[in-house]
Amino acid sequence: MPDATLPLHEAIAREKRRALTEGTVADALGSVGGVFVVLCVAYAHSAHFALLAWACGMLLVLAGQFAFPRLMARASQQRFLSGYAALGVVLGLAWASCAVLVRPDNFGFEAFVVLALCVVFTAGSVFNAHHLPMLYGFQIAGQGTLALIYALRGGTLNWGIAAGFAILMWTLIGYGRAFHRGFVRAIELGFENARLVGELTAKTQALEQANLAKTRFLASASHDLRQPLHAMSLLIGLLGERARGLGVEDLVQRIGQSTEAMESLLNGILDISRLDAGVERPEPVALPVQELLAGIERQFAPLAAARGLSLRTHAAAHWVRSDRALLARMLDNLVANALRYTERGGVLVGVRPHGDGLAFEVWDSGIGIPADQFDAVFQEFVQLHNPQRDRSLGLGLGLSIVRRTAELLGHRVELCSRHGRGSRFRVIVPRGAPASAAEPALAGARQAEPVAGLRVLVIDDEAPIRFALQGLLDAWGCEGVVARDGADALARLDDGLPVPDAILCDYRFEQGTGVEWVGRLRERLGADVPALIVTGDVTASQLIDIAASDLPVMHKPVSPAALRAWLGRVALTARPAVSG
Repeated sequence: MPDATLPLHEAIAREKRRALTEGTVADALGSVGGVFVVLCVAYAHSAHFALLAWACGMLLVLAGQFAFPRLMARASQQRFLSGYAALGVVLGLAWASCAVLVRPDNFGFEAFVVLALCVVFTAGSVFNAHHLPMLYGFQIAGQGTLALIYALRGGTLNWGIAAGFAILMWTLIGYGRAFHRGFVRAIELGFENARLVGELTAKTQALEQANLAKTRFLASASHDLRQPLHAMSLLIGLLGERARGLGVEDLVQRIGQSTEAMESLLNGILDISRLDAGVERPEPVALPVQELLAGIERQFAPLAAARGLSLRTHAAAHWVRSDRALLARMLDNLVANALRYTERGGVLVGVRPHGDGLAFEVWDSGIGIPADQFDAVFQEFVQLHNPQRDRSLGLGLGLSIVRRTAELLGHRVELCSRHGRGSRFRVIVPRGAPASAAEPALAGARQAEPVAGLRVLVIDDEAPIRFALQGLLDAWGCEGVVARDGADALARLDDGLPVPDAILCDYRFEQGTGVEWVGRLRERLGADVPALIVTGDVTASQLIDIAASDLPVMHKPVSPAALRAWLGRVALTARPAVSG
């Protein structure tokens, strides 16, 4: 492909030079073969001295043609092409000199020579047509000279041969010009393609850089927003603990609800980041359909009532096999989306058999989706009916999360909608066998496990977060010890800090990561102390690093209830030590 950085005329000259250089060897060898054929035939019909002189002259010229590309290797494009035009004239005259071998009284041999010359000039026109001056020089100097020789000999036959050479010359020049136009047009198209490819590559790289910049910005902004929001959530929890009985519980609850709203927006970005990073690991289990729908009704019934909408669920005693958290997230996003874009009527969530599986269906009487936008609504940040970007209508990530999660789980998502009449989203899930009821009961028991008496080491470089966690742990009856980083935590252990029952550790530090510091602390303690990574980072590399460590992780902002639940599960295993 031509170099798009060169001017077009330079690119054409360069391609001509390449074509002539590559074709020289084949043309020269073909001409050598022609010389030997003429030499063999003419040996019995021409004077040997004249024949030898002609053959030596031809071989000398062809040797020059063969060496020409090397001799002109360092010449400029223009000089190289001008040299080839001169070479064409020399080659044409050299072949025309073959006429001196013919005796007027030997018609058979003369016919052979005329035929051989016609073949030579016809074959040579293909090679010479790459550069028009060379084509003109070769044909005019060669066949023009032959036509002139035969015309001067006089006689009807010679005039006829002269006319034949002239007509063949004119025809070959015409065909050569057409070939040259096609050759140059191919170069121009290649040049244009190279330019377009270059522009496309540059634009693709720019888009990739912009996408990377967007990802870095979202990750950085998400981390920087999560840090104070996490501290705020913990401080609200601490305020709730200390404000009991003071008559401000309702105010604390409203502040907490506002914090949860901000948290839900950030978690949408986090869900996309986790799915992109490939760190979500589905754990399919048997799930009761009625329990899933009951959870949806408990979660969304107050929201539906506040908007004046009805929310109904309907399901028989079926079981499905899927990941509990991921499937619940998909259904939550679908129901939240349905309520968000329904102004009157309501939302129905039902389950019905569908082939070998079960179909979760979310029906709404909302504004609907045009058929030509079915694919678009599953893309990130697309909100067809929110041009003003009202944050109360979300970020436009919910359906994208549904699609990606469905791909991860191997579930199929279907959409049916009529613009202005409502929509139906369907998630098709494999059936599952009924499971024992002991597991959910045990999980609930673990969450309610008391945490008083636990010794918890907190490692975080944010002073407000350390302060809030210290206060919460004190309020829960735990013995909390805080450190600003891993080195500080190791120093406290060297100063005689007892072995902690649990570690709460941030991920990002000035030196090292939370995963690395937990490993070093465990090595120093000689025990696999339960540890929880609490982080505001959502970049793919960091999520992959945490997932590879097999450490549990919670993403800031983390609610006090979630932290207490995790500590409760730790307390269940540490209870003998705590009791002692």
